[in-house]
Order: sequence, then structure tokens, then C-alpha cells
Amino acid sequence: MRTPRTLARLAVLAAVLALAVAAGAASAHAAIDNPLTGVSPDPGLFGDALNAAWKRVAAALWGAVVLGATVRVIVGAYKVRRSKNRGYSNDLAEGAEDLQDALASLALVGLASPIVGAILFVAGGS
Repeated sequence: MRTPRTLARLAVLAAVLALAVAAGAASAHAAIDNPLTGVSPDPGLFGDALNAAWKRVAAALWGAVVLGATVRVIVGAYKVRRSKNRGYSNDLAEGAEDLQDALASLALVGLASPIVGAILFVAGGS
């Protein structure tokens, strides 16, 4: 089973890879004409109800992830404070590692919006 630190490193690696792919797509966009110019996916084909429903589901999932990451930060900070007050050095090191992992996950959740926006901007070609 992978540790939270390993999972955080994998998430950072995935974000860097996505940015690299987006940068490569930007340079390839200048060299090759798009044969599908003017064609774009349109979920409106199935009606406004579906268009609104998937946006609500995505917003609810994103909100749950942000809430979960925030709770992890609060719990990690509490572990560190409790360990400091009691003088447990081993628990303090473990709590500090948990807090760092939680802060990294919260930062990645916060960076998700600009990363996705940049990829969509590059993929849009405008």
C-alpha cells in the first residue's frame, strides 16, 4: 500500500506531466492545422437538464474534495499541537509529516483549477 507522501508525489508528477503535454500541444498546434476546426463537444445536445446536472455533480465532488483536504489539515495541525504539548517527539515527527502531506494535498486541490484552465486554454487553440 502506498503512503500518503508517495501519493502526493505521484499527484505532483501527474500535474507536471499534464503541463508538459499541454506545452507540447501548444507547439504542435502552431505546426499542424486542425482538421476539426469549428467542431466542439456540445453537451447541450442532450438538453439543458443534463448540462446543469453534470455541472452540479462536478461542483459537489470538488467541494467534497476541498472539504476533505481542509479537514486533513485541521487534524494534522491538532496532532502536532497535541504532541508538542505532551512532549512526545515520535508523535510530533509523525504529526508533522501528516500535516505536510495534508498541506500538499490542499495545495494540489487549490491548483487544480488553474491547471485545468491552462490545459483547456491551450487545447482550445485560441
